[in-house]
Amino acid sequence: MKKSMWSRLGLMSLAGSMFVSACTSIDEPALVQPASQTEVLTSQETLTDGNARKTAERNYFERFTNQLISVDENGDFTSAIPAYFPGTGVGNSSHMGKAYTFLNQYASFGAAGLQTVGAPVTQFYAEQLEAMGIFVDNDEVSSITTDGKGNSVWFKNINNVVTPISGERSEFIAEVEIIGGTGKFEGATGEGTVVGNFNPNTGAGSSTIQGRIAY
Repeated sequence: MKKSMWSRLGLMSLAGSMFVSACTSIDEPALVQPASQTEVLTSQETLTDGNARKTAERNYFERFTNQLISVDENGDFTSAIPAYFPGTGVGNSSHMGKAYTFLNQYASFGAAGLQTVGAPVTQFYAEQLEAMGIFVDNDEVSSITTDGKGNSVWFKNINNVVTPISGERSEFIAEVEIIGGTGKFEGATGEGTVVGNFNPNTGAGSSTIQGRIAY
C-alpha cells in the first residue's frame, strides 16, 4: 500500500517539477575551474591488470528546480517537525545534460535550532529508481541525479546548514560526497557543495551542486 501511494506521489511530484522547469529558464552549466584543471587523468592500471580502465577527475556542476514534500515516517503528510522531506527535481548536469534528481532529508530541532541530515533516498523512491534500472543497496545515499537512461550519480550528505530568511524562504548550504553511481558513473567518487533555497509553505525551491567527480 505504501509503495503504491509513493509511486503515485513520486510521479505527481516529478510531473510538477517538470512543469516548473518548463516555465523556468535553466542555463547550461557553466564550470568555473580553470581549463588546465578540467581533467586530471588517474590510471587504475596495475602491472598485473593492463586492461583496467582509466578514470579522469573532472569539474561537476548541476542546477535543479525542486519540489519537496513533508511527511512522517509512514509517508503521511505532516506539518510538524520532526519530519522527512523527500523531493524530486528537473534540471541540468554537466555530464548528463537534462537530468532528474531524487532526494530525502530528515529535519528536527536541536540545540542550534532547525537542523537537517540526509536520509536514505530509497525510503520513499526505491520503486521509481528501480523502474529506471537504478538499484541502490547503500543507505548512506541520500540523493541521486540521473539522466533516466541508466546513468546516475549517488550522493552522501555530510553536513547541512539551513537558515530561515522569511516565512516564505529558507536557504541552505550542504557538503556532499559522491559515493558511487550507475552506467558510466559506476564507482564514481568526488565531493561538492550544495547551495539552494526553498519555500517552507509550498516546498518549491532550487539548488546547485558544484564540485569535482572522478569516473
